[in-house]
Parts: sequence; structure tokens; C-alpha cells
Amino acid sequence: MTLLVERLLLLGLGGLLLLWLWQRQVWQRQKEKLEAAFYDLLEHQGGKITLIQLVAKSRIDPEIAQSFLREQAQFFGAVMESDPHGHDYYQFPPI
Repeated sequence: MTLLVERLLLLGLGGLLLLWLWQRQVWQRQKEKLEAAFYDLLEHQGGKITLIQLVAKSRIDPEIAQSFLREQAQFFGAVMESDPHGHDYYQFPPI
């Protein structure tokens, strides 16, 4: 009985480790997509980036993209502004 429990615990821990490694790889791919899309938009949009642009270009979940965009805005000192239609965007400093 004890041997069976030990094997089940080891199997469970192995499964958890594989799940964690897979999730880490997914997060890394998402980060790479977001960074590529962000820097492309930054260069081609004159520093003006909207959330929807980042989501469309990176194909990442909007909540994840929004968190990423806020972090970048804070890091680079971007300012949130609104266009005449009331759409919000971040204005990043010139490159």
C-alpha cells in the first residue's frame, strides 16, 4: 500500500512539473509575441499605441496584452491620451 501511494505521489509531482514547464513555455511565447508587436507598433505608429492595435498584431488575449502595455507605459514613461473620438492610447516618447 505504501509503495503504491509513493508511486502515485511521484507520478502526480511529475505531472505537475510537466504542466508548469508547459505553462512557462506558453508564457514565454506570449511575451515574445507581445514584445515583437509592441516594438513594431512603437516604430511604425510614432509612439502612439492602442490596446486593440497590440492585441490585433500579437494575437494575444486582451487582458494579458493590457497588462503588458501598462508595464511598458510605466517603464518608458508613456502618457495615456484620448483622440477626438474618445479612444484611449498611450503616447510613448520618441525613439
